[in-house]
Amino acid sequence: MESSVSDVVEESKWTSTHTWTFISFSFGMLLESYIYGLGAFAPYWFNNLPKLLGTVALVWSPLFLILGIAFAGPVSDRLGRRQTFFLTLSLYGIGAIGMLISSAYPLVLFFLALLLFAAGGEMNTIMAANHEIMPRKYRSKTMFWEINFINVGGVFLAVVGIAASAEFGSLLFSREMIAITFLPILVVLVYSRLKMPESVRWLEAKGRKSEATSLAHRLLPTAAASNQPSSGTSAIEKAGSKHPSLALKIFVVTAVAGANAVGYGLMTYSLGYFYYYSQVAYIILTANVVGFAVGAVVAIMAEKWSRKLLLTYSMIGTFIVTWIIYAVNLETALFTSSITVFYVFLIILNVFVGVGYLAEDTLKGEVWKTSSRGTLTALTRFISIGAAIPAYFIGVSLSENNYILFNALVWTVGLIAVFVWQFKGIETGKGISIKVTSGEA
Repeated sequence: MESSVSDVVEESKWTSTHTWTFISFSFGMLLESYIYGLGAFAPYWFNNLPKLLGTVALVWSPLFLILGIAFAGPVSDRLGRRQTFFLTLSLYGIGAIGMLISSAYPLVLFFLALLLFAAGGEMNTIMAANHEIMPRKYRSKTMFWEINFINVGGVFLAVVGIAASAEFGSLLFSREMIAITFLPILVVLVYSRLKMPESVRWLEAKGRKSEATSLAHRLLPTAAASNQPSSGTSAIEKAGSKHPSLALKIFVVTAVAGANAVGYGLMTYSLGYFYYYSQVAYIILTANVVGFAVGAVVAIMAEKWSRKLLLTYSMIGTFIVTWIIYAVNLETALFTSSITVFYVFLIILNVFVGVGYLAEDTLKGEVWKTSSRGTLTALTRFISIGAAIPAYFIGVSLSENNYILFNALVWTVGLIAVFVWQFKGIETGKGISIKVTSGEA
């Protein structure tokens, strides 16, 4: 198999370029998570806010996140990964300043929408670019760790809320924390993005081969100068010669991601607001601490473990736990009457959800061809995250038992999709080349 420049670069050793790219992506994920979680706290900034308007704030996060995703996906395929990052950085700056000077609820929602729009674009582009820029030996591991920084953002947001619980209900305090959070992270993002290269594989896919070669020689002179072939042939043998159809990939990725987005949102963000009003920060903290701890363990073995098996086992575990929760609450109402039982189940559930989240978020960006990776990643994320919007409105109108039943049914859909991928999909982990997982080999 003939090797391209991007194939050679994919086999390179770790360099400072990859370090800065990893820092850039990790902090980008952290900030995205922090911004997304703000929607769960926004209702607390205003006294006597009607329940419907509070639910609007919850819906605000997935709504404007997916609009940013829909924008950045095609833009990153057309203009490049690196240029898209600078667009979203600019929106971050405008949104942060606007939040600092806003006091009325409509203005807060407007600038929060701008931040969410940028965050959606950031995360989508990271999920596409990581697979193209990182060396094959570190592709899964770096993606897992970057996704795990989403948990770090959630932990940070929750700790801020708990540590200043007496003041967190004020909009003034929220402004101060946004400023304290954004300024240092934006500085790190700007500096690391200046150090980060464009994707060599994207340049090749756009027919800009001379630019790709020049960039490869400048960034990785030793790797680019050698004629070291990639491991494409052996990887094809591992993954299987028949690549899944586009329709199958879209269905599986969307269904699994949708179950995760809706199911996690119902248990972490909206359930607290609907049933445990004083526990929102603690619920978010618990879910993210458990997710980070599990993610750290799994990320260490990311290149060795099967992506298909991680998805399957985690979804089976999540399915079983959610139905046990429903059965327990149906018989004894312990789930919503006992806070201790609630947290025990929340911890157990997030052990499985945390593993599945790493696997499915990595899968989202690795099964598409380079020329359309941003767009197709955005398509599946637009649908899956967008499904959380009607789910929140459905949830607010349900009884406690039916709310938990609804959550269990959501995860059942995810389990069906995972079983389809187990038998009809391909292996995308175990250090397999991105050109194999994408079907380009």
